Amino acid sequence: MTLRNLEGNTVVSRECGKIRLGYLVLVLFLAVFGYLSYRIVPVYTQQDAFHEELLGLAGTATRRGWDRNKIVNQVRQLGTNRNFEIKVKDIRVHRARGHSEVSLEVTYSRSEEFPGGYVYVFRFSTSTVGSYFF
Repeated sequence: MTLRNLEGNTVVSRECGKIRLGYLVLVLFLAVFGYLSYRIVPVYTQQDAFHEELLGLAGTATRRGWDRNKIVNQVRQLGTNRNFEIKVKDIRVHRARGHSEVSLEVTYSRSEEFPGGYVYVFRFSTSTVGSYFF
């Protein structure tokens, strides 16, 4: 945008620089948002898939009558496949008396490192109940 002064000379408006700076800030914001989405969204999608796998595992353990050690090993293997850190003490296997249904409570985490050396630990907890139908 240009303006003319009284003598007919062209004067450049300073608003043009403000608009360019605004676009630069917007592009920078979108780049940061895109990068964070690229790093964070996969963690949550893998957490959702892990929950579904735990539900299937609890159903299989119920139908096949697995003991606690077999269930714990299977849960740890699933966690390793999804890059989640699971400690044995964070896996709780419950069975109601007189019933073969298995319920699982699992607490797990994943660490992600971001630029600048910042490490964020995502912590999750999942509860599932196995049945004969799944």
